[in-house]
Amino acid sequence: MSVVAGVTPKEADRTMSLKTWWALPMIQPLSRHLVVLVINRTSLTANHVTAMAIVLRLVTFFCFLLASRSLLVVGAVSYFFAYVCDCADGTIARMKNESSELGRYLDHVSDLVGDICILGALSWSQNLFMEPWVWAMAFMHIAECYMSYLAGFVIDGHEGGLNDFALFRRFNHYRQWFFAKNLKSFFSFPDYTALVFVFCPLLGVPALGLSVGFYFLLTIVLYTVLATFVTIHTDEVLFP
Repeated sequence: MSVVAGVTPKEADRTMSLKTWWALPMIQPLSRHLVVLVINRTSLTANHVTAMAIVLRLVTFFCFLLASRSLLVVGAVSYFFAYVCDCADGTIARMKNESSELGRYLDHVSDLVGDICILGALSWSQNLFMEPWVWAMAFMHIAECYMSYLAGFVIDGHEGGLNDFALFRRFNHYRQWFFAKNLKSFFSFPDYTALVFVFCPLLGVPALGLSVGFYFLLTIVLYTVLATFVTIHTDEVLFP
C-alpha cells in the first residue's frame, strides 16, 4: 500500500466520483476535508471510514425507531454525517491505492442494508410499515443499488452500437454537460435519502417525507433504467 502525502482539498475533490445534487453544496465540502484529514493526519483506512458510516446509520436506525421529536433530529443529523463518510471512503481508497472489488461490493451492501433498515424503522414508528408502497420502496432500494453497481461492470470496456441514434445522442449530450462539471445528470438515490432521512425528520414531518419519497424514488429508478439502457448501447462511460 502506498500512502499519499500532502493531499489538498482540490486534489481530493478531483478524485471524488460524480457528485449528487444535494451533496454539492452541503456534503462535499465536509467530505473533502475529511479525506484530507484522514490521509494527512491519521493512519485510518477507507474501511475505517466505512465502519464509521455504518455506526452512524445504526444510530439513525434506533433514533427513528423510537422517533421522539428530539430523536428524529439526532437521527437525521447522524444520517447526514454517515453520508459525509460515504462520500469520503471511496476517495480515500483510491488515493491510498486501497481500492478492491470486494471493498466496493461490501460498501454497496452495507449502505443498502443500512438504508432499508432505516426505512423500516421510520415507517414502523409512523405506523406505515405494512403499507404496500413502503415495501415497494424497499424493493426500489435494492433495484437502484444493483442497477448502479452492475452497470459499472457492463460499462467497463463496452462498445456501444447505437451512438448515431438521434434520441440517444441528444440524451448523452444532455448528460455530458453535467458530467463535465463532475455532477450527476439527474436526481439520484442520495437525493431521495436526503429528503426522507434528513430534511423531513428535521422538519418534524417524517410521514410526509415517506409518502413524497415514494414518488421521488420511483422517478429516480425510472431515470436510472433509462440511463442504464442508453449507456450500455452507446460509448458513454459515465453513469447515470
